[in-house]
Amino acid sequence: MANSGSKLGSSSGWSGKFVANLTAAVTLSPSDSGKVFTLDQDASFDITLPKASEAGAGWSAKFILTDAGSGTVKVIPNSAEDTLIGMIESIDTSAGASSESGVDELIWVASTAAVGDWAELICDGSNFYVSGQMHDSDHITLA
Repeated sequence: MANSGSKLGSSSGWSGKFVANLTAAVTLSPSDSGKVFTLDQDASFDITLPKASEAGAGWSAKFILTDAGSGTVKVIPNSAEDTLIGMIESIDTSAGASSESGVDELIWVASTAAVGDWAELICDGSNFYVSGQMHDSDHITLA
Protein backbone atom coordinates (compact mmCIF):
# COMPACT_ATOMS: atom_id res chain seq x y z
CA MET A 1 0.00 0.00 0.00
CA ALA A 2 1.71 3.18 -1.15
CA ASN A 3 -0.38 5.78 0.65
CA SER A 4 -0.43 8.44 3.28
CA GLY A 5 -2.82 6.25 5.34
CA SER A 6 -1.89 5.80 8.97
CA LYS A 7 -1.93 2.65 11.07
CA LEU A 8 -4.55 2.68 13.81
CA GLY A 9 -3.01 0.12 16.11
CA SER A 10 -0.63 -2.74 16.13
CA SER A 11 -0.92 -5.71 13.87
CA SER A 12 -3.14 -8.53 15.01
CA GLY A 13 -1.83 -11.92 16.01
CA TRP A 14 -2.61 -13.59 12.67
CA SER A 15 -1.02 -12.72 9.36
CA GLY A 16 0.05 -9.21 10.43
CA LYS A 17 -3.18 -7.55 9.26
CA PHE A 18 -4.05 -4.11 10.54
CA VAL A 19 -6.48 -1.21 10.31
CA ALA A 20 -5.40 1.78 8.20
CA ASN A 21 -7.10 5.17 7.94
CA LEU A 22 -7.32 6.44 4.35
CA THR A 23 -7.47 10.17 3.64
CA ALA A 24 -6.01 10.37 0.11
CA ALA A 25 -5.71 8.37 -3.11
CA VAL A 26 -4.09 4.96 -2.82
CA THR A 27 -3.45 1.90 -4.96
CA LEU A 28 -3.88 -1.34 -3.06
CA SER A 29 -1.75 -4.41 -3.71
CA PRO A 30 -2.23 -8.15 -3.28
CA SER A 31 -0.42 -7.85 0.09
CA ASP A 32 -3.24 -5.61 1.40
CA SER A 33 -5.58 -8.60 1.55
CA GLY A 34 -7.41 -8.97 4.85
CA LYS A 35 -6.98 -5.36 5.92
CA VAL A 36 -9.68 -3.06 7.23
CA PHE A 37 -9.60 0.49 5.87
CA THR A 38 -11.34 3.36 7.63
CA LEU A 39 -12.36 6.22 5.36
CA ASP A 40 -12.10 9.95 6.02
CA GLN A 41 -14.51 11.71 3.65
CA ASP A 42 -13.21 15.26 4.20
CA ALA A 43 -11.70 15.19 0.69
CA SER A 44 -12.49 13.33 -2.53
CA PHE A 45 -10.17 10.45 -3.46
CA ASP A 46 -10.01 7.08 -5.21
CA ILE A 47 -8.91 3.74 -3.79
CA THR A 48 -7.64 1.60 -6.68
CA LEU A 49 -7.90 -2.16 -6.29
CA PRO A 50 -5.25 -4.54 -7.60
CA LYS A 51 -6.15 -6.34 -10.82
CA ALA A 52 -8.48 -9.20 -9.91
CA SER A 53 -6.16 -11.73 -11.56
CA GLU A 54 -3.22 -10.45 -9.48
CA ALA A 55 -5.22 -10.20 -6.25
CA GLY A 56 -6.26 -13.82 -6.68
CA ALA A 57 -8.94 -15.93 -5.09
CA GLY A 58 -9.42 -15.08 -1.44
CA TRP A 59 -8.20 -11.47 -1.56
CA SER A 60 -10.43 -9.37 0.69
CA ALA A 61 -10.71 -5.92 2.24
CA LYS A 62 -13.27 -4.05 4.32
CA PHE A 63 -13.96 -0.31 4.07
CA ILE A 64 -15.76 1.59 6.85
CA LEU A 65 -16.66 5.29 6.78
CA THR A 66 -15.47 6.77 10.08
CA ASP A 67 -15.48 10.48 9.18
CA ALA A 68 -18.38 11.68 7.01
CA GLY A 69 -17.80 14.83 4.97
CA SER A 70 -18.19 16.61 1.67
CA GLY A 71 -15.78 14.44 -0.34
CA THR A 72 -16.62 11.55 -2.65
CA VAL A 73 -14.67 8.38 -1.88
CA LYS A 74 -14.52 5.71 -4.60
CA VAL A 75 -13.22 2.16 -4.68
CA ILE A 76 -12.33 1.41 -8.29
CA PRO A 77 -10.83 -1.58 -10.12
CA ASN A 78 -7.40 -1.29 -11.67
CA SER A 79 -7.48 -0.12 -15.32
CA ALA A 80 -10.67 -0.61 -17.32
CA GLU A 81 -11.89 -3.72 -15.48
CA ASP A 82 -15.60 -3.81 -14.61
CA THR A 83 -15.19 -6.34 -11.82
CA LEU A 84 -17.40 -5.13 -8.95
CA ILE A 85 -20.48 -7.32 -8.44
CA GLY A 86 -22.80 -7.40 -5.45
CA MET A 87 -25.07 -5.36 -3.23
CA ILE A 88 -25.16 -2.86 -0.41
CA GLU A 89 -28.15 -3.28 1.90
CA SER A 90 -29.99 -0.19 3.11
CA ILE A 91 -31.00 -0.39 6.77
CA ASP A 92 -33.87 2.08 6.30
CA THR A 93 -35.68 -0.73 4.37
CA SER A 94 -35.73 1.16 1.08
CA ALA A 95 -33.92 -0.17 -1.97
CA GLY A 96 -30.16 -0.57 -1.62
CA ALA A 97 -27.47 -0.49 -4.28
CA SER A 98 -26.79 -3.59 -6.37
CA SER A 99 -25.12 -4.84 -9.51
CA GLU A 100 -25.60 -8.30 -11.00
CA SER A 101 -22.93 -7.70 -13.62
CA GLY A 102 -19.55 -6.01 -13.32
CA VAL A 103 -19.37 -2.27 -12.69
CA ASP A 104 -16.38 -0.05 -12.06
CA GLU A 105 -17.18 2.14 -9.02
CA LEU A 106 -18.19 1.65 -5.39
CA ILE A 107 -18.95 5.19 -4.16
CA TRP A 108 -19.47 6.72 -0.71
CA VAL A 109 -21.60 9.69 -1.80
CA ALA A 110 -20.44 13.19 -0.78
CA SER A 111 -22.45 14.90 1.98
CA THR A 112 -24.86 11.93 2.24
CA ALA A 113 -22.87 8.92 3.45
CA ALA A 114 -22.86 8.43 7.22
CA VAL A 115 -20.37 7.16 9.74
CA GLY A 116 -20.66 3.38 9.91
CA ASP A 117 -21.60 2.82 6.25
CA TRP A 118 -19.38 -0.08 5.11
CA ALA A 119 -18.54 -2.46 2.30
CA GLU A 120 -16.47 -5.63 2.09
CA LEU A 121 -14.90 -7.00 -1.08
CA ILE A 122 -13.88 -10.61 -1.71
CA CYS A 123 -12.11 -11.63 -4.92
CA ASP A 124 -12.35 -14.95 -6.76
CA GLY A 125 -9.49 -14.11 -9.14
CA SER A 126 -11.86 -12.72 -11.79
CA ASN A 127 -14.25 -10.37 -9.93
CA PHE A 128 -14.61 -8.57 -6.61
CA TYR A 129 -17.85 -9.48 -4.83
CA VAL A 130 -19.25 -6.60 -2.79
CA SER A 131 -21.45 -6.76 0.29
CA GLY A 132 -22.18 -4.11 2.86
CA GLN A 133 -24.66 -1.93 4.69
CA MET A 134 -25.60 1.72 4.72
CA HIS A 135 -27.91 3.73 6.94
CA ASP A 136 -30.02 5.14 4.07
CA SER A 137 -30.41 4.15 0.43
CA ASP A 138 -28.50 7.12 -1.01
CA HIS A 139 -25.25 6.75 0.96
CA ILE A 140 -23.32 4.21 -1.20
CA THR A 141 -23.74 3.45 -4.89
CA LEU A 142 -22.46 0.80 -7.30
CA ALA A 143 -22.07 2.24 -10.79
